[in-house]
Amino acid sequence: MNEKLGIVKKVGNAVATILLGNTRETIIRTDEKVQTISRTLDQMGPDLKEIREKFSGLETKVNTLWADKYATAHSPRRLNERGKEILIKSGIKELVETNRSRLLEMVRAKNPTNAYDAEQAIMTVMADFPKQFPDTVVHLKDGAFRSGVTIDTLLYVGGLHLRDEIFPDLGFTLEQIDTARKP
Repeated sequence: MNEKLGIVKKVGNAVATILLGNTRETIIRTDEKVQTISRTLDQMGPDLKEIREKFSGLETKVNTLWADKYATAHSPRRLNERGKEILIKSGIKELVETNRSRLLEMVRAKNPTNAYDAEQAIMTVMADFPKQFPDTVVHLKDGAFRSGVTIDTLLYVGGLHLRDEIFPDLGFTLEQIDTARKP
């Protein structure tokens, strides 16, 4: 019996030595890999910053091209024929007008101090429209499908319509948008 117990202890010690040895090797290799990854990321830092800057510029250009499809390219933007068609066909006009009072209050809560800031606040409020009015999401989806556009497009078109509707209530005119942008 003692002999068997001795063998079990020796086997147990051997297994523990193997496991601990392998674990130590694994830890060392993992640490080396982490250090290599860290050095690589440090080297990539400046490149990533440059990529982010270029992407930001590209994003602005793409957004402008997208907006040109539904509104005139001059400032202040106004809905073109396609934008007007979407406004009516999608039902976004009715959704905006039905919720006009609440949307106006949401814009006022952002405290815009000039026409440009008011326009930006309106677009932000409209971007959040599905979250603020969750019961309208089905209508937005149906309207987007009927019009052959995305929900984001509906919200953009609705935002321009809302801007035109509530600007006087905010104390601004569309012509002031350009003067607010100038330094």
